[in-house]
Amino acid sequence: MNQRKAGTLLSYAYIIITNTISLFYTPYMLRMMGQSEYGLYGTASSFISYLSVLSFGIGGAYIRFNARARASGDRDEERRLNGMFLTVFSVLSLLVLIVGLIFIVLAGRLVKETFTSQELFKLRVIMLILILNMMVSFICNVFMMALQAYEQFFFIRIALLIAGIVQPIVNVIALSQGGRSITITLISFGIGLLTYLSMFLYARKAIQFEVSFSGFQKDVLKEIFVFSGFLFLNSITDQITFSTDNVVLSATKGTTVVAIYNVGSSFKGYFQNFSTSISSVFSPQVNQLVAQNRPMKELDEIFIRIGRIQFYVVSLVLIGYCTIGYDFVCLWAGNDYSDSFYIGLLLMLAVSIPSFQNVGLEIQKAKNKHKVRSVVYFFIALFNVLMTIPMSIKWDGIGAAAATTICMFVGYTVFMNYYNYKYLGMNIPAFWKSIFSILPGYIPTVIASVLIYQFWSIESYLDVLLAAIVISGVFLLSVWKFSMNDYERELIGKPVRKILRTMGICKNER
Repeated sequence: MNQRKAGTLLSYAYIIITNTISLFYTPYMLRMMGQSEYGLYGTASSFISYLSVLSFGIGGAYIRFNARARASGDRDEERRLNGMFLTVFSVLSLLVLIVGLIFIVLAGRLVKETFTSQELFKLRVIMLILILNMMVSFICNVFMMALQAYEQFFFIRIALLIAGIVQPIVNVIALSQGGRSITITLISFGIGLLTYLSMFLYARKAIQFEVSFSGFQKDVLKEIFVFSGFLFLNSITDQITFSTDNVVLSATKGTTVVAIYNVGSSFKGYFQNFSTSISSVFSPQVNQLVAQNRPMKELDEIFIRIGRIQFYVVSLVLIGYCTIGYDFVCLWAGNDYSDSFYIGLLLMLAVSIPSFQNVGLEIQKAKNKHKVRSVVYFFIALFNVLMTIPMSIKWDGIGAAAATTICMFVGYTVFMNYYNYKYLGMNIPAFWKSIFSILPGYIPTVIASVLIYQFWSIESYLDVLLAAIVISGVFLLSVWKFSMNDYERELIGKPVRKILRTMGICKNER
């Protein structure tokens, strides 16, 4: 429990700190690199992100099979499992290299009408570095997942936090010395290597991470691939949904439009991080409950309890973005990026409901009931591509984001709630009843946000900060009074009281 709390708190510390750094770093990077160089990096990342599907979803299977081995108390089986996953990922990393080199050749043909020869050369170099980075991440995935399975969230989040602070600092130094997109990619690769090394050394010491390459059981390996097959399909779906927009825009519009889209898409990434930081911490617990055949009622309780907390976070970010987001984007990135606000808003709306229901996905995977979801999502993603091409040609990045939002609402919200209720037996009506009970506490926040939008002129970062503080303050007071239950008040109140006691403001409880 302490590891889960520490992991959650450090996740939010990571998000807050890295986003604050990004507040100052990104405008500097955009000015130093220019739209062309920034668009190059975004295009290369979109191409190479497709290679992540070559993990075949196997990483998502590790926690489930590790939990099963630990439930039986078989340490030898756990070592064999580690060796099996490490062998498979090593083979897959070679596949990444082969397919990645093919991608480098094909990329030139796809963007030859919109890229200059110099841009094309840089694109291929960046893609090669990203391929090497992905190969390393595949191999290192085993001990990273082992740390997560053992709920070693404190060290994982600390390592990511340090990397998240160091990288922009080094990037700024490199940019000031004339470095551009290729240099930034190399820096990211180097810091990633150091982070993986630290996690490997910690795994060897803290959880006695060991591997055995003998005694592989063919039936277990087959079961892993059968289980992972639909996670693989889900990975393909995610890549089609979130990477195709950049590829289409690269081929039809060029690097400038891609840069604008990437800025908007980055807000979607920040938005999702606030919710997934919680659900990932509870993944091992969900798998353990399923492995122990605990009743569905206990899983529903986690789903609703965590979903409510995620909803508070997600809705506050969304309200704040709608209120001051446009002024912030123009101030932060420049008026040339004003369309990024609308792209970010559309993509945030697309993932908003899944962002506070993602514990349901962990329950699906733990119960091996994710197959139908993967198939349905895949066909919705294909339909998304058909919509994206004409809409992006007509309305640039906003059109591409709108297509994604429409398709995700149909699949990720309407279908998923129906499937979880009808076929998984989750208490979806109770979930939504609990969420709707929160809404009365939002009335003061909405009123305050409308007043700020109408009468507060946002002209500086100080204005942004003050407006955000006002919105957050009204939100916390109103939901504390009208929305939160006893568990949620205690969740916030307990650490606050500890801080006040440390400062001598509040007396110790008897």
